[in-house]
Amino acid sequence: MHPNHILVLNMRRASIGAALMLAALVPVYGAAPPMHVGYQPMVATGLAARHAFEAWFWLDKTRDPQVPGYVVPAGATMRVTFPKAFVPKPGGPLGGALLKGWVQGPTGTKFTLSVDRHDPRTIVVHFEQPIAADPPQQPGLKAIHLRVPEINPARAGDYPIAVRFENAGALTGITKAIAHITRAPLPNIAAYNQLSGGHDEEWQRVKAGAEAPLPIDFLVTLPSEIRTSIDLKPMSDGSLDIVSDGKPIGAITSEGVPVTLKPETFGPGFARLGIIRVHAIAGETPGATQIVAALKGGTRFTVHLIVER
Repeated sequence: MHPNHILVLNMRRASIGAALMLAALVPVYGAAPPMHVGYQPMVATGLAARHAFEAWFWLDKTRDPQVPGYVVPAGATMRVTFPKAFVPKPGGPLGGALLKGWVQGPTGTKFTLSVDRHDPRTIVVHFEQPIAADPPQQPGLKAIHLRVPEINPARAGDYPIAVRFENAGALTGITKAIAHITRAPLPNIAAYNQLSGGHDEEWQRVKAGAEAPLPIDFLVTLPSEIRTSIDLKPMSDGSLDIVSDGKPIGAITSEGVPVTLKPETFGPGFARLGIIRVHAIAGETPGATQIVAALKGGTRFTVHLIVER
């Protein structure tokens, strides 16, 4: 064989060997658990076109605090990469929370957020402390709230956001979460656990014939609308109309075993902020019921009650 041919062959072998060594050093990721993107409870613009992105990334665990979420070891990393339709905004807001599955329910563990040095569309979440699962008060990780310096696409539509967990135990792997971007901000309603000290009002167990241990508070966020009051109006069918300055904008209903919904009137301060409160009184039939708060042309939020004998 000609010496030049031998040299070329050796170079090829060396290149293949180097490539195999590099491949051995690069971790191979399987599929991470499914995720979906949902509205941040206190924001109407987070998933609207041309607005800054802010939302919750929900993991595939039920919100029931009796059901364990994910255990995450210290040192784990979550990398969230937005598609090119999103526009980075250098210096924009960057914040978030690790959540146990209910609003105002942080895990309390330390973490850091940063923008990737090489890709301004990638946000890096680093878990500084481990997250354990000890239901019901500390069920583990079930959601991640992110407020990032990315401007949503100009066009409404569904956009896949790539998520990669590294060194994250059962979460380790790659998945996608779809962000449904709307043409304009939507009226938003969600539970508001702040008045109960962050305790979970959203999934309660109650004895038949008794009142739920915690009142159920909701926060109504209306985009670009000046209002003086949000209130509740009882209806003949047992539901409650949500009214803004006397105008119906939504309703609170129940689905499942019978419960009675009784509104509590707040003073002008809370009413102006959009906070409303409902007391749920169980009937005599055991089983599950859902209390659904929904706004016209906007979001809906479901609170679960388990009626026990």
